[in-house]
Amino acid sequence: MIFSLRSPAGLAIAFGAALVLAAGTAAATAAGVAASAPARVDTAGFPSGGANPGIFTDTCTRSRTAPDDPIMMPGMTGMSMQHDFFGNPAVRASSTAATLRGGSTTCSTSADASAYWTPVVFQHGRALTPQRTLLYWRSPGPIASSTRSMPEGISLIAGNETATAPQSTSVVDWTCTTTAGQRAPRGDLPHDCPAGSQLRLVITFPDCWDGHTMDGRDRSGAVYSTASGCPASHPVHIPQLVLHVSYPTSSVDGITLSTGPQTQGPPVTGHADFVSGWQQGRMDADTAACVTAQVRCGPVSGAQAAPRGGKPGDR
Repeated sequence: MIFSLRSPAGLAIAFGAALVLAAGTAAATAAGVAASAPARVDTAGFPSGGANPGIFTDTCTRSRTAPDDPIMMPGMTGMSMQHDFFGNPAVRASSTAATLRGGSTTCSTSADASAYWTPVVFQHGRALTPQRTLLYWRSPGPIASSTRSMPEGISLIAGNETATAPQSTSVVDWTCTTTAGQRAPRGDLPHDCPAGSQLRLVITFPDCWDGHTMDGRDRSGAVYSTASGCPASHPVHIPQLVLHVSYPTSSVDGITLSTGPQTQGPPVTGHADFVSGWQQGRMDADTAACVTAQVRCGPVSGAQAAPRGGKPGDR
């Protein structure tokens, strides 16, 4: 089956067993800043294969904290639970992919002006400031070669903000930062971390898309792949986004999550949201060169979202 997409920038993409990028340029975004889209990304010498072939990463710092939610409560300023936002610092309750794209960002590549957000983590009632957020864009080996670029303007949600019991660690995973030689403990609830490490929340997004739903609000447009791939109802393989958010504590005593503008509750309601503000030409190029080609590109940086190569520096 062949899928095709033509972005407003005139960058045509065809997908079948492999993804082919057409040469050309990605047009200026809403901010009017032109950026040329490379026909290919040079990954010569980058490692391929391994346990998680096909990956590139992005690192973002917190951009703001506010009781807003552009997906679930669009335009309802101050009425959501408290969220930590990463990426575009101009994100507001009324933000959309179109208003984000071309804006500034706290991410390592200026091509990514997306908005990412998670509930605020508190300890004994005090908000913990996220120390680092690592974003993985990846695909499982069996479906990597048919992975299509993340659609322009899509929004997605992972995890359940209304959960009353611990969620699967394949979606919400509480773990710890590690150093060389350490193995991070994992669990469906927060747990104490080794001395010198930090509590980390890992949220994994769905990676099978129905091909037409762009709004993540009702969650119908994307589901998780299985060992056999994507279901017929959601046949389009997209890069799987994984957020790793670290917090400055090694103890879980008194840990709660935001549940409203001024309320907190137990940490079973872990979740994350994403509205794409990527310059599409850059996302297309990195997906083709890294994810679809099953190359471990490592971190991307700069205006060109150029991969630096090698394994991500922090597992």
